[in-house]
Amino acid sequence: MRFLFITSIVVIGLVVSAIPQCSARASAPPLLLLQEQPSRSYPPPGQLFDIGGRKLHLNCSGKGTPTVILIAGGGAYSIDWDLVQPKVAESTRVCSYDRAGLGWSDSGPADETVEQTIADLHALLRAAGEKGPYLLVGASIGGIYIQAYQYAFPEEVAGLVFTNSANRVGLQAKGKGGLLWELTEDEMRSAFPPSSPPFDKGPAPTHEGEPFDRLPSDLQKVRLWLDVRQWENWDPAKAGPESLLSWRREFLREFEQSDSAKQPPLGNLPVIVVSSDPIANEAERKSRDGAAARLDFLSSNSVHITATASGHEIHLYQHDRLVQALTQAVSAARKR
Repeated sequence: MRFLFITSIVVIGLVVSAIPQCSARASAPPLLLLQEQPSRSYPPPGQLFDIGGRKLHLNCSGKGTPTVILIAGGGAYSIDWDLVQPKVAESTRVCSYDRAGLGWSDSGPADETVEQTIADLHALLRAAGEKGPYLLVGASIGGIYIQAYQYAFPEEVAGLVFTNSANRVGLQAKGKGGLLWELTEDEMRSAFPPSSPPFDKGPAPTHEGEPFDRLPSDLQKVRLWLDVRQWENWDPAKAGPESLLSWRREFLREFEQSDSAKQPPLGNLPVIVVSSDPIANEAERKSRDGAAARLDFLSSNSVHITATASGHEIHLYQHDRLVQALTQAVSAARKR
């Protein structure tokens, strides 16, 4: 497990979007130095669509159904799927996008909250004319977004694929630490805004280290440019608990849904769990020590694929394994 301390947030198996991911890798080799980059901007690889006064970036390719929607983890971008998307596009339609406030997408009133995220994605797919059914793919914290989308719009979803979905997300609040769903909302609010110097945003990112150095070199330059923009626009003094409170509510909803169900809560919906860890046992499923163990039991039509020895970002460390999983999920969705 990885432990990462960011603005009072303890994240286990997840990088929170408040800080660009590359800044957490201080010991990584300086592969693409900031001073080597020209002062320029990079156009989005896809298109910007208006969803009502602000624009979001969507990049789609391929033809076929279901349409695969790739949802990145915290602080990640649409381009992080570059090793996966072209291969999936050989057999079906596939789209990656940037959530509000990330990549080329405009910020919204409540970035990274579950409520805004699923409403934004719903509006974006309609604005772009991308028709369902959708096979939703969630990396890391993206796992709770795809579950929330399926809960809100079940008729639009043909299947779910989790790739190292967020498992243990915690917060250190005024001397008390715990998983989000173990803390009260008041305890979480007490951690914001950060009040002491250790919680400044640190130096600007200067390079792309592991695992993003697995991207093509031209995309590493684009990613560094995006990271620097994120760093420039982020003010730790204005950090608030809204997204974490929203995550807490969604985790609790998911726990309650699975705890109360006598049958798999998603019926026979195709579900594939791609994880660095083996399938959970019954005791782990019933525990609230982590959120990922329950994913294998959401559906009677579920498959677990272990990406042995993979790092957190399976789409970068073992992208071929993930492509195989997505191909399998597409096939299962077509058979329903």
